[in-house]
Amino acid sequence: MSSYEVSRIVQRCQKERDDALRREESSRDKLKHLEVSSRSQIQELRTKLKEVTNENKNLHRTVKKLRIDMGLEGNPRFKGKMTRDIIKELHEQEDQCSHLKEENRLLSVQLREMIPIIANTQEQKANLQTQLKDMESKMRDLAKDNTQLSQLLQESRKDKEDLERAYMMYKKSIEDAKNVTSRSIQTTTSIPVILPTTYKRVSREAASSQTSQVMLEKRKASLDTSNSPPISAGSAQKTFARTVRNQS
Repeated sequence: MSSYEVSRIVQRCQKERDDALRREESSRDKLKHLEVSSRSQIQELRTKLKEVTNENKNLHRTVKKLRIDMGLEGNPRFKGKMTRDIIKELHEQEDQCSHLKEENRLLSVQLREMIPIIANTQEQKANLQTQLKDMESKMRDLAKDNTQLSQLLQESRKDKEDLERAYMMYKKSIEDAKNVTSRSIQTTTSIPVILPTTYKRVSREAASSQTSQVMLEKRKASLDTSNSPPISAGSAQKTFARTVRNQS
């Protein structure tokens, strides 16, 4: 190699060496700066860790105190559980409470919609109760009238039976009276009657009037016998004699 090439190679190596030194210095400075910053950060993290541990200890003490105050230590449901488990359950209960609040809101809306319907049904119930009371009073009145009518019907039946009994007795008495009158007439007709030999000649008109009068008297006598109690044989003979005397 020539001296020129060697010089060129040496210059290039020197340049590379200088660049490496500069990079080394810069990287050393960066490293120092990183060490300083990391040390400061580590110190800050240590202080924070100490603060967090102290706070965690305080929180543990407060949580333990609160568990004792709330009775969770003696409760078998929460006994032996960690704080995170209790917090998880509390979060779940909070979610359930929010869900229940939403359902309560919907139910309140439905309740507001149902309030007028309930008021209307209550009014209808009151009207139906008044109608029911009126119907009950009417039913009591009808039952009272029915009892009175049944009593009147029984009384009318009793009166009817009494009238039928009286009618039968009256009919029997009439038949007995008819039988007695028929017997008395037979006995009176069997008695011989002697007419006088001398009698006056009467005209046809007088005879017809006398016969009509006799027929009327007979009809009256039959009516009197049917309406009056049974007559004796002597009275029947007297009436027959009177009719014969009138005819003569």
